[in-house]
Amino acid sequence: MSADAYFEKLDHEKASAPLARATRDWIRARAPHLTEMLKWGYPCYQGVGLVCAIVPHKAHVNLQFSRGAELAGHVRVEGTGKALRHVKIYEADDLDDGLAAILAQAVALDS
Repeated sequence: MSADAYFEKLDHEKASAPLARATRDWIRARAPHLTEMLKWGYPCYQGVGLVCAIVPHKAHVNLQFSRGAELAGHVRVEGTGKALRHVKIYEADDLDDGLAAILAQAVALDS
């Protein structure tokens, strides 16, 4: 399945589908060099390594960062895993400059 097919199918399965699509567009605009692919059933964005993934839930979207534990100083970054952390996105306004700074740091970690 392609990422496009994933997002088309998502429309019928999750209330958060419009927010997931907005997150996709937001990532593509800020990190166009990342390759979009499906891994583990979710859209992922990769440079040298995996940078982030969009994981839709019923009422929100998690933007997961594969090296999120290294994203120091960002209070919006949640989780307790060894490496993976996420930011919960509840509305399009959450796709703001603060989240852009987190994404930029995640991309910088990938180089």
